[in-house]
Amino acid sequence: MGSDFGTESTIHETQKPAEIDGKFQGVVSAQKLEEDPVKVVIIGGGACGMAVATKIRRQSDFKITVISRDSHTAYSHCGIPFVLGREIESFGKLIVKPKDFFKRNQIDVRLNECASSIDLDLKVVRTGEGIYPFDKLVIATGSLPFIPLTGSTNVLPYGVFTLRSLDDGVLFEKALETVKRVCIIGGGTIGIECAVALSRRRIKTYLISRSKNLLSRQLDPDISEIVREHLKSLGIEVLSGKPAAFPENFRKKKTLYVGNRQLPADLVLLASGVRPEISLALDAGIEIGKAGGIIVNEMLQVKARNKAGEEFLPYVYAGGECVEVIDLITGEAKLGQLGTTARHMADIIGNNITGRYTPLGPLVNPWVAVAGDLQFGGVGITSKEAESHGIKISTGFSTGRTRASYYPGWKDLYIKLLFKDDVLVGAQLAGGEGIKERIDTFSLAIRKTTTIRDLLDLETCYAPPVSMLVDPLRPAVKAAVRNKKERKGKETEER
Repeated sequence: MGSDFGTESTIHETQKPAEIDGKFQGVVSAQKLEEDPVKVVIIGGGACGMAVATKIRRQSDFKITVISRDSHTAYSHCGIPFVLGREIESFGKLIVKPKDFFKRNQIDVRLNECASSIDLDLKVVRTGEGIYPFDKLVIATGSLPFIPLTGSTNVLPYGVFTLRSLDDGVLFEKALETVKRVCIIGGGTIGIECAVALSRRRIKTYLISRSKNLLSRQLDPDISEIVREHLKSLGIEVLSGKPAAFPENFRKKKTLYVGNRQLPADLVLLASGVRPEISLALDAGIEIGKAGGIIVNEMLQVKARNKAGEEFLPYVYAGGECVEVIDLITGEAKLGQLGTTARHMADIIGNNITGRYTPLGPLVNPWVAVAGDLQFGGVGITSKEAESHGIKISTGFSTGRTRASYYPGWKDLYIKLLFKDDVLVGAQLAGGEGIKERIDTFSLAIRKTTTIRDLLDLETCYAPPVSMLVDPLRPAVKAAVRNKKERKGKETEER
């Protein structure tokens, strides 16, 4: 769910670093460098920022500087829970490209350096270390953990951790070596994945969610309940519907309060969501939208306040978790907080900076997560989103298996589909295998405005090791048809 450095072409970069190295250096050496090359400054070294840098280098001889508050380059944030669970042997495995890679390809990466201001008129970025002039600027500042504590949000109590960076993961891993009980605050994907990781290490884990349901912004209650039951089967105690409170002397008491309960906690992990890091953009006079992110156009150029004659700045771009995107179903702005979205934005920014016009259209935001033996995810809108936007939907739910019932190793599969005016607008799934592939398929189906009739006419393949004879998709569609008829019947009676 979080920000990873690579997808698409990065697969080849990861598997064949020497080959890609040569290609990048060939681009640099084959082109005659100008006396005063275009200067590109990128603020942020996460999934979007570092990918923009490599994309621009692949397509130009521009001078590229990346300013990053992180201590590491190009790593997979999404992999942190799996290192904590010891499924991946070390945090070093999460580094996709070391700093030396960027140095060899003439990308100047300034680690452990924070940008303090952006001057759009002078076209400079200031840090505590110096001043960086730019011809093109990319703001990829990502997001910061939401810390639901009173008092200063910059200083956490002793024994309380977040997972904003790889360094945070290393510190938390070290602290876990001597503890027996951990409370995780936050019922989203990171909180769930970390809870499973700790349970694998036989650490007593409490997962605390302020909302009544886990993943309340991403899943409907019926699919969320499947995730909850799986966590309980792993020995994780799930507490929901009430916020957690810290005693003033948490360091001594090592106790957390949730409603009337007192939970023993050697450590606490805050995984209660993130907020876009927009302070630099805001101070620079860049417009922020209603969803809380930077407003951009289809080329991912930012909008300046009080800038006469220019609504969107042709020399300033923004991408990643700090940016608002347009939802395909609702048509409204929302935050795009997926690593895949950040990587897609990086390609678009890189193309537009180097003169290859590429637009970003509305998104359906497919996502998937893994908690032990359970995979779950979704695409499009949820029932809650539909209700908040006044969208009437019909839903269909079905249960099935991932293989023929007589074939060894079958897993349960749960599918929920959401239709608006007979057109697919959402899908949520949970099960033991094959969830990603199905969500990808539904993502395309939503984009192609697939109807109930289309899905009823869909031909599916079958072999006992990989499917049931009647795919579980079909009964889900039929259930949506029945539910639609029932809803229409009730509406007719009420009239």
